[in-house]
Amino acid sequence: MKRTRALLFLLAWSTWAADLPTSVCDVMRYGAKADGKTNDAPAIQKAIDACAAAGGTAYLPAGNYLSGTIVLKSNVTLHLAQGATLWGSKNPEDFKPLHLIYAQDAENITLEGQGTINGNGEAYWDTNTKGFFRATERRPSPLVELVNCRRVQIRDLAFRNAPGWTIHPFGCDGVWIRGISIANNTRGPNTDGIDPDSSRNVMISDTYCEAGDDCIVIKTTGRMGGKVQPSENITVTNSVLTTTCNAFKMGTESLGDFRNVAFTNSTMFRIPGTFQGPISGMAIEMVDGSTLDGLVVSNVTMRDVRTPIFIRLGNRGRGMKVPVPGVLRNVSISNVTATGAELANSITGLPGHPVENVTLSNINITMRGGGREARGLDVPENPEKYPESTMFGELPAYGFYVRHAAGLTLRDVQVRWDREDVRPALIFDDVRDLDLDGFRAGNAAGGQPAVWLNEVARALVRGCRAPAGAQHFLRVSGAGTANVRLSGNDLAGAKEPLDRSAEVPASAVAQ
Repeated sequence: MKRTRALLFLLAWSTWAADLPTSVCDVMRYGAKADGKTNDAPAIQKAIDACAAAGGTAYLPAGNYLSGTIVLKSNVTLHLAQGATLWGSKNPEDFKPLHLIYAQDAENITLEGQGTINGNGEAYWDTNTKGFFRATERRPSPLVELVNCRRVQIRDLAFRNAPGWTIHPFGCDGVWIRGISIANNTRGPNTDGIDPDSSRNVMISDTYCEAGDDCIVIKTTGRMGGKVQPSENITVTNSVLTTTCNAFKMGTESLGDFRNVAFTNSTMFRIPGTFQGPISGMAIEMVDGSTLDGLVVSNVTMRDVRTPIFIRLGNRGRGMKVPVPGVLRNVSISNVTATGAELANSITGLPGHPVENVTLSNINITMRGGGREARGLDVPENPEKYPESTMFGELPAYGFYVRHAAGLTLRDVQVRWDREDVRPALIFDDVRDLDLDGFRAGNAAGGQPAVWLNEVARALVRGCRAPAGAQHFLRVSGAGTANVRLSGNDLAGAKEPLDRSAEVPASAVAQ
């Protein structure tokens, strides 16, 4: 028995020892002062270089380390102990390149510890002009820049006050980011949280992010020129997000494709006392000719997010001689609860370029409401306009506005308002192959229908319930409306179930 226990101990010890770095380089031994005044970048770099050959850990014990650019090398871990803070210099001349932590063409690199990385962002912001940079445009951004790296880990650290973007993996393969917290002043300009860019096999989990711009945003910027690589095989889970911009976003920079992305088990909220919450909870924006194919969003709660869901296929055409819309397809969003929303959710493509194969299921959204005027369907297309949920102004629906879509399913979707709103709950304009199943509108006011179909072909409306007091449950209009079928609905709450415009033949709607 004793021999067995001894063997087990040796086995456990050898397994643990095998995971230890081959060397630990304490930066204090290389001349770091940790006094918050001396630029410790040369000492930290010496420690990194010393353990790079055999692989090891550059170790920052407790203290305050002022620093310019630090370059990570392959097979090196940069470890900040509890009580250690790495402060970005307030002098932009200390950064070459303009990042606090930088790596290129490196592999097996780790940034970790219980310490803090503080970018001193306030030195580069001008909050008096509502969030633009001071006269000098030289600023260390992103705070952490990783270019063409493989097998990267960032874990457990606290990031504070980035001057611009916080973490930017560009062209990387195999990135694990977990257990970190990001707190950038929500008034800080362009202070994104995490921006995977043309990277693949990326896993982000257990993250808190408070940003002055987008919290987690997947991009394909094409900033290095040449063929733009896709962003693909990316998961984001267990995140808590707050910002005055977008909480989770894909695009706006969309010069390359996006494939196989999952965003799950997350919450979004407005910080009490801030002037607004996130503009969008999830903003899916393809505007530069690329293809998004394969996105799953599930298990998300939001509080005081202005627009919970914003999906846009536009035609800005950055990097294109002749802008041509791309493709946005195969998106599934499920199990979403949102309260305190202000602006209608929207899914919009362009004429001849529909958003394709989108499914929304088990969605429960409470809007603030307050719309006092019904309006028509003359919403501007704005194909080249920067995509944002505010881009169309006040929409004619209070819940969901959908235009130029194909293969759309809404299953078990519920919307309601807190203040009386006379607009329809749902509007579908130029949509084909619509499946509206189990829809509920919590309330109704005025003479507008709960659901309005305009130029909709092949629609199945089933298992829906008209809100009490609605003038009509369904309005159909447009000469192209055809093959609309109603089945198994409870429409007793509406004074008249159907309002059919004159240009729509009676044969177009089957009840």
